[in-house]
Amino acid sequence: MQGDSGVNMKKITILIPCYNEEKGIGKVIDNIPTTELKKIGYDTEILVVDNNSKDKTSEVAKNHGARVIFEGKQGKTFALKTGFKNAKGSYIVTIDGDNTYPAQEISKLVKAINGNDLVVGSRFDTIWKISKLFYPKELVFRRVFANKVGAEMGSIILGKRITDVTTGLRLFKKDLLSRIPEIKAKGLDFEAELTARVISNGLNYKEVKIETNFREGHSSLQYFRDAFRFLWAMIRGRFF
Repeated sequence: MQGDSGVNMKKITILIPCYNEEKGIGKVIDNIPTTELKKIGYDTEILVVDNNSKDKTSEVAKNHGARVIFEGKQGKTFALKTGFKNAKGSYIVTIDGDNTYPAQEISKLVKAINGNDLVVGSRFDTIWKISKLFYPKELVFRRVFANKVGAEMGSIILGKRITDVTTGLRLFKKDLLSRIPEIKAKGLDFEAELTARVISNGLNYKEVKIETNFREGHSSLQYFRDAFRFLWAMIRGRFF
């Protein structure tokens, strides 16, 4: 099959793990740039993995055109792994269902994938520049500070400058997961471990600056507790 530009179409799965995201999931799905992706050669599948939501997440997702599947074992990593197994695309984009990451930004990652194994959307274009210390303003400062400290620590552990360890907006070929050691994370630390395993195995990692939205709904993130989990995930991904 060929796209508008005459190139052979590739299949890309937009994978959205969700837990109680009825307020944001519809906006995420509606803003996925399927038309633009088709123009550059990608057919899009939208796959939502409902991880025991107690609200109308799955109903909203279906109404907005997504394919919805369910994962009963609680934890973001379990939802993601179920999504990976069920994804029809040879390329996978992961994005959170809370609308923190503008889905329109997916195009930036897709345009940067050639020659790279993992492309991530970074919410921070710098770490400690004084004029941008409180940016992005859409995130509470304690979250910004925790992310920047984590990025600094991660850069030391991995021997490579990274600016956003925990970003949930990522793109990679599906076969990447078979080219790195198994991810051992169980929850929100999946992204940090994935970054560590990609870099420590000599694969090509690239960051693309993205914009950020205010979160829709309640966050389950506990900043200081989870900061230690993210740090351990990077150490585990680097050395174990």
